Amino acid sequence: MKFRFLAGSLLAVAMLAPLPAASRAPQPAPQQKTTPPAKNAGGQSSAAKSAAKEEQPYPQVLRITAEEVKRMIEQKADIVLVDTRDSLSYDDGHLQGAINIYYDPTVDPSEREMTLVALPMNKLVVLYCECNNEEDSAPMILELWKLGYDHDKVKALRGGSIRWRELGYPFISTPTNPAAEKTK
Repeated sequence: MKFRFLAGSLLAVAMLAPLPAASRAPQPAPQQKTTPPAKNAGGQSSAAKSAAKEEQPYPQVLRITAEEVKRMIEQKADIVLVDTRDSLSYDDGHLQGAINIYYDPTVDPSEREMTLVALPMNKLVVLYCECNNEEDSAPMILELWKLGYDHDKVKALRGGSIRWRELGYPFISTPTNPAAEKTK
């Protein structure tokens, strides 16, 4: 029995022993000629663009651009804008006409259900967050789909409020609960 234990211990020590220095030394990288990636008119490489598309979470969720939403607001289109950020962020500024339904990934979706089902099913509903890849608005869209909303009637604002601000589009500041503000 002692022999087995000793043999096993020696084997374990031998496996953990460092390799000779020569085998650990970094090897020079083979010389390769590289050419910079081709860039499109926007200055972004096609490789970067395809990588961004691959990394986008929730690819099944339809997106709408900030330009399209701004045009719809200006034309007074019959749309519903949903700001999924917390109420303090909403109070600091949001898209004109947006309502606030906070998306908290730690909260059970059934707790949001009563609020979400109040959204009209016959209008375009555009959700936005403060994320580059719609990480908060897209999961809420999946919740709306589970509640029976048409996939074509619920979209995420591509680039969210970050993109909206980059384009210099207006944000308005109104409190989440205007009645509470009057009592102050």
